[in-house]
Amino acid sequence: MTDPKLYDSLWHGLTAKEVTEVLSVYINRMSWKTGDRVLDLGCGPGGVTTQVLMPRMPADFGLLVGADLSDDTLQYASNTYTHPKLKFTQFDLVKDIDETSQLQPSSFDKIFSFFCLHWISDHRYYLAIKPGFHS
Repeated sequence: MTDPKLYDSLWHGLTAKEVTEVLSVYINRMSWKTGDRVLDLGCGPGGVTTQVLMPRMPADFGLLVGADLSDDTLQYASNTYTHPKLKFTQFDLVKDIDETSQLQPSSFDKIFSFFCLHWISDHRYYLAIKPGFHS
């Protein structure tokens, strides 16, 4: 993906439909508490994070962080989608698998990843996002 705006406009409808279907089945089955911190790994240009995931979360969530590898994509997301409880940040799940970055997946209450993890061949990422992980 070299043009985040184009990607957002072309793929948003398809990915939003699929994510909506998944969330309609599972999000209300999750137990939520006031102030939950939520991470969306592989958020891409941010459309699905802000227009599909965020509206389905309880109003009293604490923070929603969209994380992606692409700096251009994150810049687009940050400029396009704003909300007081939303932030976008760079994170390389493969490089930062041992929680060496400022973003530590284990510090989140909920982690979503809709179209990212299948691209990562090193499946140690599961350990990096599992609560209580220690390398």
